[in-house]
Amino acid sequence: MRRFLVFLALIAPTVTSAQPSAGAPAQTPDPADQLVGLFGATCLHFNGDPAAIRGFLTQQGAPAMPAQARDAFLAGRPGQVFDTSVPGINLALVSLDNGGCEAVVEKASAAAVKAALEASAREVNVPLTPLGSQAETLPNGVGHSAYLLVNGGRQLHVLLATAPTPPEAVLVLAPK
Repeated sequence: MRRFLVFLALIAPTVTSAQPSAGAPAQTPDPADQLVGLFGATCLHFNGDPAAIRGFLTQQGAPAMPAQARDAFLAGRPGQVFDTSVPGINLALVSLDNGGCEAVVEKASAAAVKAALEASAREVNVPLTPLGSQAETLPNGVGHSAYLLVNGGRQLHVLLATAPTPPEAVLVLAPK
């Protein structure tokens, strides 16, 4: 459990928007880092507990998505969707009633998201093992990378889906 909390401590700060210090130029937050940070601070931290995810997001002031957007993200699945955007980056968090969780970013480089996810796990020595072929890309440009994340003996399945059109990246924690 300690490793997992360290992982969260390292990536959770990326969820907040970047505020320039006095006299410093404004920095644009990196979409890949924001997505990985959101995923770690919510999906991984509250693994399988939709009530805890929803309570945390409500406490943080993340508004629920309007009905039309919510329905598009849920695609008929029962759950709730929150707008977790930061300035310049559109993000959403999908909390499914079955414990599944998805962090979604409108625009981000597939390679950057994959690198950010793998680097975050490597930094804190949390095993993130690729499952199957990591070069799986469909003819429409949609790519999939599946991972097994082991934390405290608990196995978690993580899927990274990428596309050439928005939403360009989705990190999924699949329920068991």
